[in-house]
Amino acid sequence: MPKEDLSGSSEGDEDKVFVKEELAKTAMWDAKGVTVDDKMLMGRRADRGFTVALGRKDVAADDGNRREKRASTMPCFGTRRGDYAMSEETIKQLNEKSESIKTRFRRGSVSVAYDVVPEEEFQRAWQEHLDVFLVGVMTEGQKSADEREWKYDRGSSLPGPLPAIISCTKGCKGTRDTTPNQDNFSLAYMKDGYTMACCMDGHGPFGHMVSYRTVRTVPYYLLQSEHFPSNMEKALLEAFERAQKEVVAASLDQGWDVQASGSTAVAAVWKGNKVWTANCGDSRCVVGYETTNKLHFQTEDHKPDDPEEQARINASGGEVRSQTYPDGWTVHRIFVKGFDYPGLCMARSLGDESVKAHGVIATPTVEFTEIDMSASPFLILATDGVWEFLESEFVVKAVAKKIKADGPERTVQKLGREARKRWRQEEGDYCDDITSMLIQLGDRGPA
Repeated sequence: MPKEDLSGSSEGDEDKVFVKEELAKTAMWDAKGVTVDDKMLMGRRADRGFTVALGRKDVAADDGNRREKRASTMPCFGTRRGDYAMSEETIKQLNEKSESIKTRFRRGSVSVAYDVVPEEEFQRAWQEHLDVFLVGVMTEGQKSADEREWKYDRGSSLPGPLPAIISCTKGCKGTRDTTPNQDNFSLAYMKDGYTMACCMDGHGPFGHMVSYRTVRTVPYYLLQSEHFPSNMEKALLEAFERAQKEVVAASLDQGWDVQASGSTAVAAVWKGNKVWTANCGDSRCVVGYETTNKLHFQTEDHKPDDPEEQARINASGGEVRSQTYPDGWTVHRIFVKGFDYPGLCMARSLGDESVKAHGVIATPTVEFTEIDMSASPFLILATDGVWEFLESEFVVKAVAKKIKADGPERTVQKLGREARKRWRQEEGDYCDDITSMLIQLGDRGPA
């Protein structure tokens, strides 16, 4: 296998020999979809990104031609990988629908069953149940690749000898992009020894509001559940479904739209060698081992073209429409049947009220796995800014090796650089927001 540990010497003859050896190894291996960037192997190797491309198998095949085709066939912003670009008439229809619901809500003729959680109630819950609560904050005026600011709602530092490493960077949606970073995250260390991580990816005009609220309400409702921690599956299902109702209530109360705005979500809860995950959409959690560099577990994305997801959507009055581009890449989007909204690329989400009656549910898939604590396990929770062009197996393998060579913080930085490089290769100037949470499991020590 080609080297992934890039620590080593300065530029010179030794580097040139190293590069030739590595390229020769790649050729001998003769594995499709594997490319090595020789320039990235030259000098200052510890500061480079992941140079072994084991992600999507078609990246290396005729790479120059693929990029040329993508550049020439790229449609207007919002119709390929980003949010669907709705017409003025469609936006007007959604605005009218939203205003109608707001009016009925104010008159009391419609109820969302749950009230908005006030800030003081969050603080009371954190004080009662948590040692530490870390969350991303709303940040204005960020540029591409800027990190999201974060704060402690409870506590002042992450506990233990292996604190989590988190990166949440803004993407680029055009040369004059002024949109906010719509990814967000939270990390809760509970007094009873459980820990919860949440990673959300917003979409639509107010997706950043949906992700900001739900990274707080999902852990809040988990703590309030009568099923926690005795029946974690029921507790996580309840937390997601109540968070859905709360975000609708918050949008009505605060005057922002949730008809075509939403967020994917993935959460992990763990204690000892037991890990529970819950996910809606295509944000993903993986579990890997440092000792073996192997993938142990991954959540499954909820895509529109999945047969089970599509059957539910079709039966509920939604429909999946597919578009294939000249380079062979196909996008699948969900619409209300007979209408041109909302054009979602995921089959489950929080928010997106316009399609909640049409099969795009907020019910997560909840899974349980036991891990081998002696194998140095780690979790990665990330948005599809990472997973769009990087396979789980590659990320786990590369991260496991980089942790040993470079440490966890630099490893997360390199993962972000590798994800951005893949976006440039495939989509030119467009890059999604990118969030990665790396959590090495072990004795967390005193809070």
